[in-house]
Amino acid sequence: MTSIETKYGTLGPVEHVEYEANGQASFCIPVGPIHLDTPLGRLTTQHTTDDMRRPKVEPLLFHPNGALKSIALETRTTVDTPLGPMAAELLSFYPCGSLRRVFPLNGKLSGYWSEKEEATLTAPMTIATPAGTITALLVGVQFYPGGQLRSVTLWPDESVEIDTPIGRQTARIGMAFHKSGALRSFEPQRMLAVPTALGEMMAYDPDALGIHGDLGSLSFHEDGSTAGLATPLNTLEVTLPDGSDRKFTPEKVPNLCDERVMNTKPLWIGFYPGKISVGDEFPEFFPLAGHQFKVGRMLQDILGPIGYACGSSI
Repeated sequence: MTSIETKYGTLGPVEHVEYEANGQASFCIPVGPIHLDTPLGRLTTQHTTDDMRRPKVEPLLFHPNGALKSIALETRTTVDTPLGPMAAELLSFYPCGSLRRVFPLNGKLSGYWSEKEEATLTAPMTIATPAGTITALLVGVQFYPGGQLRSVTLWPDESVEIDTPIGRQTARIGMAFHKSGALRSFEPQRMLAVPTALGEMMAYDPDALGIHGDLGSLSFHEDGSTAGLATPLNTLEVTLPDGSDRKFTPEKVPNLCDERVMNTKPLWIGFYPGKISVGDEFPEFFPLAGHQFKVGRMLQDILGPIGYACGSSI
């Protein structure tokens, strides 16, 4: 065990210390109560564990410039945020010192501690977003360095009504915003018909991962036009300048719970000034000029479900 010198003073006792090349501490594990005076007030690091819910002490992290990067708190603490007071067990910060993320809970799910048990420790929160006031169980919120709301992540199975460029819609998982406050993306609760530069398309991701709300399967430019979407129903045929054709369709992939069942992996399409992209991991780009585009439709809505959850179908 040792102590470290930081811009917050001498901190300790800690162990497993790691340093940046400039000599600044970047990582350490508190082994006793450590108090840091921050713009959010005095914060006390997590230094004890709970075998069921918090089986290990989370590290105290610093940016290369010495500013606090992430701190897990010993007890849930109410802090002032750009959205007002919020209870938090984990906080992260930008190198400039401004608040980045707030997590009301920081438990670890396992065979001994379930998502349902974790949810009993929190309560619905009401926050004012640029898309309207929402009330829900929250996994966390993220801010831009200037304090503007960047994203909201909802607790699993939570949904909220929000204002979008295509009207009032139901969002799950979360939503994200441009710095201006315009809606950047959200995860639709159900299939939506969306106007695009190629005509109307259906947006929805049946297997969207509920990890965070930073990027949803339907996104918008600041002017409200469609910036991108994931579609499990639409196909796209592109005729190249040489007359050849390329056809893109949603893929069929084995279900994670039952390999005998095939799920539909949505086709991702992005819309940019003068061009589109097709695909998510390795997108291909096609200029609008000199190309012809034909939007088609698969038959999943007739032949069966597009997704299959463990133990049930969607």
